[in-house]
Amino acid sequence: MSQWSVTILGVVLLLVTLARAATDTDEPLIDFIEVAAPFAVGIGLIVGGIWLARTSPVARVRQLSKWTLGGGLVGVAVNLWFVFIISLEQVPSGEPVVLNLNGAGIFMAAGVLLGYYATGLQTREHQLELSENRFRALTENSSFAVISIDETSTIRYANDATETLFGYPTTDLVGEPLTKLMPARFREAHLEGLSQYLSNDRRTVDLDGLELAGLRADGEEFPVEVSFGEYVVGDDHLFTGVIQDISDRKAAEEQLRDHTSKVTQLHEVATEITRAASKEQVYQRTADGAVDVFPAAVARVAIADGDQLVPAASSDHESLEECEPVSATLGYAGQSYQSGEVLRLEDLTDTRSAARSSLQDGGSLPDADPTEPRSLLSIPLGEYGVVQAFAPEPAAFTDRDEEVAEMLATHVTTALQRIEAESTIRRERDRLEEFASILSHDLRNPLNVAQGRLELIQMTGEIDHVDAIDSALDRMERLIKDMLTLAREGDAVGETEPVELRAIANQAWNNVATESAALEIESSVRIDADHSRLIQVFENLYRNAIEHGGGVTIRVGSLDGGFYIEDTGPGIPEDERDDIFESGYTTHQEGTGFGLAIVKRIVEAHGWEIDVTTGRDGGARFEISDV
Repeated sequence: MSQWSVTILGVVLLLVTLARAATDTDEPLIDFIEVAAPFAVGIGLIVGGIWLARTSPVARVRQLSKWTLGGGLVGVAVNLWFVFIISLEQVPSGEPVVLNLNGAGIFMAAGVLLGYYATGLQTREHQLELSENRFRALTENSSFAVISIDETSTIRYANDATETLFGYPTTDLVGEPLTKLMPARFREAHLEGLSQYLSNDRRTVDLDGLELAGLRADGEEFPVEVSFGEYVVGDDHLFTGVIQDISDRKAAEEQLRDHTSKVTQLHEVATEITRAASKEQVYQRTADGAVDVFPAAVARVAIADGDQLVPAASSDHESLEECEPVSATLGYAGQSYQSGEVLRLEDLTDTRSAARSSLQDGGSLPDADPTEPRSLLSIPLGEYGVVQAFAPEPAAFTDRDEEVAEMLATHVTTALQRIEAESTIRRERDRLEEFASILSHDLRNPLNVAQGRLELIQMTGEIDHVDAIDSALDRMERLIKDMLTLAREGDAVGETEPVELRAIANQAWNNVATESAALEIESSVRIDADHSRLIQVFENLYRNAIEHGGGVTIRVGSLDGGFYIEDTGPGIPEDERDDIFESGYTTHQEGTGFGLAIVKRIVEAHGWEIDVTTGRDGGARFEISDV
């Protein structure tokens, strides 16, 4: 019933007013005048009470009913005071004192009006207090700086995070201008923009997500993002800004821009690498491109050669003679080459050793030299080697550089594989052309001989020509056999293993018809080779010596880094030594011209080289050694 308390008071006042009018004996006009005010107030309280019950909380209606009842009691008290104190002596003795309800009605109306205003004011003050408490609770626990300023840009409020962000105690900031937290170059524009907005209500900039520079107490500038909101409290026009440090975000954006730029540059470098016509061009363009893509002062490429990494290209285009080969299993180059992973070192100062290579750990420059590399990015190129980028500053390379490095390595290895594939295709094409030439020339001669002799047999019936046919067919068989050897396995080498030179020489000797020749093995070494292919080398060299020299003595011995095979035959003229390894070249009537071509290809497939010179007795001497 509390929400209807004001309505009930109105009903009570209305009933008392009607009762007063019914019991009074005055004239009707006088009766109406005496009860008009309380009657109207009663009707008003009834109607107003119904509205309050529907629109106001019960607590407020209860408070209003107290104000109304208090006003009514004051009105009755005043009326009694007036009647009994002032007018009592004017009332004839024995006549009743008339109680006037106008005062009660008027004071009840005044009470409800004053109560409505007072309770509304209390409610607003309470809501304002709650709002302020919520605001402080939110801002004090916020990780962002929250600052409120007035229309003169004077700081009215700053939360604790402001001190963390700017370095000023919050008590020292209140009352100070907001421009204290700005670099000098922004202060005038801020004050002018605020003044224009307040004067014509037009913003010159968007205050939501505005990126500016903040100024710390120690004078350091840093990027901030500010979002301002405005509100009016009484006569105060206030602005509250939420400020956050965006240094990390800016750094991330800068890294992303830098990464995007590097990827774009990498695309240009990859295009140049792809256009390279040789491995040497790939190596040089890789070294040059690494300096363009990464923050490096110099970049070098080392290629794998056996158990070493040999310098192949440098971005400074200086001679690589001072850059010595290094082990493929040691140092930073060896580590990244063996692991197949990009190696990034932020500072080489603490990792340098007394003896080091420019490819191994960043260079061997004197410690006093300011250009001495401090940072290293070592990038493996698969089975081909490594490219290393050096920078004079520590921590010059980033995690994203490693990602770009992996992409660069992919482009380089793809280009090298393409060149190898093209080289293989060219060799196969040349070999096909070579075989086509042989088929059209070398096989045609014995075939013509066999056909001619067969016609003679058919014409004369003499069988003396059969031997010539047999010889021609035998030559054709040997030609086909040698061509198949070149076609199938001419430059292919299987798994290598340590073999005894003496054992190879003797086994090959037993495989060749050597009745009229002699073999002398002067010394023997162990070499890494494909056993079966190396036997072919000896067999073909034996046959070549016997075919051209007959009953010769063949000597086999060791060299520094290799071996030799020489004979006591007529030797090879110096002007023919460049031609003897060509397929189909022969000076012997029964020769196929493929034996020495097969020898050369097997030797080169092992990574060796073969030279022809004169033996000690004037015969042919073949020296085979490491490149």
